[in-house]
Amino acid sequence: MRLYQLEWIPVNHKYAQTTAHIILFVSGGCLKRLVISEPGLFVGTRRGMIIVKRRGEKILEVSPSNVSQIAILTRGAVVSSALLRLLAKYRVDLIVYSGLGYPIAKLSSSRNSGSIKLRKMQYKVQETPVGAYLSKRFAWAKVVNQKSILREAGKNRSDPTLSRKLLDMSKSISNIAAMISSIEGDSCESVRGEVMRLEAEAAEIYWQGFKLLLPENVDFPSRRKRFEFPNDPVNIMLNFCYGLLASEIWLAVDASGLDPYSGFLHADSPRRPALVMDILEEFRQPVVDRVVLRLISGIKDLKCILEGGRLSREYRFHVVKAFSKRLSETLTFSERALPLSSHIFLQPRRLSEFILERAHSYIPFTLR
Repeated sequence: MRLYQLEWIPVNHKYAQTTAHIILFVSGGCLKRLVISEPGLFVGTRRGMIIVKRRGEKILEVSPSNVSQIAILTRGAVVSSALLRLLAKYRVDLIVYSGLGYPIAKLSSSRNSGSIKLRKMQYKVQETPVGAYLSKRFAWAKVVNQKSILREAGKNRSDPTLSRKLLDMSKSISNIAAMISSIEGDSCESVRGEVMRLEAEAAEIYWQGFKLLLPENVDFPSRRKRFEFPNDPVNIMLNFCYGLLASEIWLAVDASGLDPYSGFLHADSPRRPALVMDILEEFRQPVVDRVVLRLISGIKDLKCILEGGRLSREYRFHVVKAFSKRLSETLTFSERALPLSSHIFLQPRRLSEFILERAHSYIPFTLR
C-alpha cells in the first residue's frame, strides 16, 4: 500500500500554494481509501464520479469503483445525498469520525447484513464453553502483545537497569497470560469477571513499562481512556488511534457476516459494538501503541500538537498518515506474510470459521 498526500491542483493544472487535506491510500495501483480532513471541502458526484471541491473549484475526481472507503475527519466537510446513493450503489463505506478519532457514523451497503446461520451460532456459543474459550483468547492475545512490546524493548535497551526492569515486567505479564488461559468456565459470563480482573492487572504493569519507553520530558501520568477526558498528549493520541483502529475492525466484522454488537470478552450492549472491541484487543499493541511510540519520539514540543484538549487538525492529518503506513507494513501470522490491514480483515473470517465448527481453534493475532 502506498500513501499519497494530494497537492491541491486546480483543473487548469497550475499548482496552487496551499495543500488540501486529502489523503489517498493506494494498494496495487488501485485507490482504496479517501480521507478528508480539511474544513470547507465538498464531496459530491458528477457524471457517476466522486468529486471533491474547494470553494467551488474541483480538486479531485475519481471513479467510485476505485474506492473502498471514504473517511471524514472534520466536521466542516459537506457531502451530498447524491454521493450517499452513489456510495451505496458501489458498496463504498463512509465513516465519520469525532474530533477524538472515534467512529460516530457509518454508511455501509446491504452486503453486510450477515449470515443468519452464522449469527445464530454466534449467539448460541456465548452460553457454552466455546464462548468462555473465546473470551479468554481475546484477553490472552492482548496480554501477550503487551508482554512482547516490553520484552522487545528490554532486549534493545543499552541501559542494563532499564533493560532488566522491562524484561521483568514482561515476565510478570507472561505469567498473567498463563493464568488467563487456565480459567475454567462454561460460558462468557462465567469467566468474564476473572478474565477482566487479570487483564486489568496486566495493563497496570504494561502501562508502567510503556511510560519507561517514552522520552524523559514526556508527561504520561497513567493510562486514561476517552471517557476519562485525558489532557496529556500521549493519552489523547492513543485514544484517537484506537478510534481509527475500531473503524477498521468494524468494517472487517461487517464484511464477515458476524454481529458486531454481540461479543464474548465484552458484554453485549446496544451502544457499543462488543465484538469489535473484542477483536480490537488483538491489535492495540501491534498497531496503535507502536505508532504512538514512533510519533512521540519524533516530536520536540508535544504541546503544539494539541488544540482545545484534542489533537490539532494539522496533527490529526499527520497521525492518520502514520497509522495507515503501519497498516501497510507486512507481518507474518499463521504462516502468512500479509499487510497488517489484511490480517485485520481476515481475523473476523477466521473467527467465523471457528464458530461454524469449520476450524478446530481460533488463533488470535499476536506478535510473539
